[in-house]
Amino acid sequence: MERKVQIYIEGERLELFDDEKISITSSIQNVQDISKTFTDLSQSFTVPASEHNNAIFKHFYENAIDNSYDYQVRRDARIEIDLIPFRTGKIQLEKANVKKGLAQSYSITFYGDLRTLQDYFGEDKLNTLDMSPYTHEYNGAEVQTRITSSSSYDIRYPLISSSRVWQYGGGGAQDISQNSHHMHYYELFPAVRISKVFEAIETKYDIDFQGLFLNDKRFTNCYLWLKNKDTFAFYSDRKALDFTAVSQATGVGTAAILDRNVLKFNYDPENSIGGTVPGTLKQIQFYVNAYGVGGADVTTSDVFIDVYENDNLIATVSGSFGNAAEYTGIVDWDGSLDTEFSFVGRAEGDVIVDYWCELNLLINGSLTDASGNFWDYAYVTVAQNTFTKDLDISGNFPDMKISDFVAGILKQFNLTCYGLSPTIFQIEPLEDWYSKGRIIDVTKHIDIDSIDYERVKLYKKIGFKHLKSATILNTQFAANNNREYGDLEQVYDYDGGEYVIQLPFENLCHQKFTGTDLQVGYSLDKTLAPIIPQPILLYMNEQKTVSFYFNDGTSTNHITSYMPFGQDLIYNSSKYTLNFGQDNSTFFLEPIERNIFKVYYYNYLANLYSKKQRLVSCKGLFPTPILTSLKMNDRILIRDKRYIINEIKTETTTGDVDLVLLNDFRSIKALNAPKTGKGVLTVTVGVLLPTGVTEVALDMGTTGVTASAATITTDTDIVFTYPVVTPSYTIIAENSDDLITEFNQYLRGEEGNTNVYDIELTYTNEDGSTEVDILTLTQEV
Repeated sequence: MERKVQIYIEGERLELFDDEKISITSSIQNVQDISKTFTDLSQSFTVPASEHNNAIFKHFYENAIDNSYDYQVRRDARIEIDLIPFRTGKIQLEKANVKKGLAQSYSITFYGDLRTLQDYFGEDKLNTLDMSPYTHEYNGAEVQTRITSSSSYDIRYPLISSSRVWQYGGGGAQDISQNSHHMHYYELFPAVRISKVFEAIETKYDIDFQGLFLNDKRFTNCYLWLKNKDTFAFYSDRKALDFTAVSQATGVGTAAILDRNVLKFNYDPENSIGGTVPGTLKQIQFYVNAYGVGGADVTTSDVFIDVYENDNLIATVSGSFGNAAEYTGIVDWDGSLDTEFSFVGRAEGDVIVDYWCELNLLINGSLTDASGNFWDYAYVTVAQNTFTKDLDISGNFPDMKISDFVAGILKQFNLTCYGLSPTIFQIEPLEDWYSKGRIIDVTKHIDIDSIDYERVKLYKKIGFKHLKSATILNTQFAANNNREYGDLEQVYDYDGGEYVIQLPFENLCHQKFTGTDLQVGYSLDKTLAPIIPQPILLYMNEQKTVSFYFNDGTSTNHITSYMPFGQDLIYNSSKYTLNFGQDNSTFFLEPIERNIFKVYYYNYLANLYSKKQRLVSCKGLFPTPILTSLKMNDRILIRDKRYIINEIKTETTTGDVDLVLLNDFRSIKALNAPKTGKGVLTVTVGVLLPTGVTEVALDMGTTGVTASAATITTDTDIVFTYPVVTPSYTIIAENSDDLITEFNQYLRGEEGNTNVYDIELTYTNEDGSTEVDILTLTQEV
């Protein structure tokens, strides 16, 4: 049966050809490229050049029309099938097809929401993010607090040296266990929670990231180290120059102020004071300067101006008290100039800064005509800026594109990212995403007489790699092991090629001083010279008791506790690591079982590399309810076998589908409840709402366990609290054997025993039906 397809662009419905086929190919994580997240992408299709569509596309084929269609911008769009929503995303106008002088059709391409996310980022770098909400006053006392305190700080100072190799004990010149050889606060670079970087991205692009994992300690306790120079140099938080007014001559074109801190140049030479503009070469010259006029550090603090053209940094100038920072720029004007310039000030201390800005039109390199009259000019009034010693977080970001950072985090934790709307994006671990999918029987809609079963062309070797590090400890590890610290290679008995999941991050190897819980790192090469590393991710661990000396610029203090940074983290009383494999933890001095590969990649690859696995290709004809509701994480049944979707191509007008499937050997529901250690009375479990479920009710029964919520209507971290149990035995050995003495005393090994609690979860579906599942909690006592 023919479906009625509707396509809307910015709320207006396009008229379609009756026989036009509109195909959408969807894939999230493809067997041939497991490190990438995909999105919907249609083939280009055509719509008629009807009177209605011509109005929408503003007769794109005729460029003489004023206010023509901006083809460089993708427009918000959605596709409906029989009035039921199918996909949202963007539409790109590709071309107009004209025959014998008459427009026949427009070629357009539909892009899914995730492609829209990539469009948001463009080539923007991390240093364009506004991190001012997370700044702090920079001084030694504040740095010390952010090293030692267990309070929640978004900016921390990991103990990583860029100037010398610290020693502990022995009384040498670098022995930080001695008062006289203390650590200095200015030796340390800051680090920022990656969760706050994501929040800044949301703010910059007016988008929303959602997902339970974004509040998980394994995400929120992960920091990005902020080092982009050899040694740390303080700069204040940056402030955009506040353009308050433009005073310009009559007849000038436009020198508009946008959002009070951006100048937009768009001059019209025909309105110039000097009359008709001669020559063909036309330019705009702008002059900006800045100078300190007050503040506690006005005589000692340098002033800086960063000049941006369309968000790209093109110049930085500096000046000191009595010596202005000045910048003169010349921009070519070709008759269609529409460029935005912004100017950002910063300083090295507490200072009040005055600015001046002037714009002039140059004709053939001259500011004036033959009579000495200026062609065009404008004077811009700029408000004073007051700078304080708040840390410039954005200015310390590594040189990295926002798109590379986000893609790197997705790879680090094997996360999927998919669009819920053009501005809302869901982020979650791949296995969580699959566990939320429905199980749908589509047997009767599949052509079961024509199904192809193909071997899965798998890779012989999969590598999980960080960027090569030149730091002294990493170099030593690589020389000894012929690989980077934290990397992993999985070799399989297949005849395929090699595939590498490459992170855009280094993995900094640390050193823990013998007999202490004090762990440090070094951003020094093998000659002990400071280096600027590639971006580095770090986990912040639990507070530890230590002893070393720290100078805050005023006094030297004995530090007795601190927050360690490195690869490792304690979560739900279990150890986790940022390493891909089971390299020895530099902090715990043992391999960490819950590594990135085991926690985030193993289940997918185990399912993929099963000897029973087949790549199944089949065709079907899906009714509209299935066509419009099917999600990429839904698992489908064909006869007695269950599959996940590797790729699906949908012909929206007919309902024909081409499916590429993989056998699914996962458990039907994947509730994750880690075993807790001795003495731990709480455990956090992420309870997820599968597709189509509106509510989950939790029943503790008579277990004595309590939960932070009894009913949830969205994915929620539930904190379960165990009853206090007093062991009725005496620990005697490091094993789990039971012993009974002649006095009938019950003895047990050091591993203790466990209490098991079954929590009943009732899922309520959209149609009112319910399903029951059991969450098993295990407590070691």
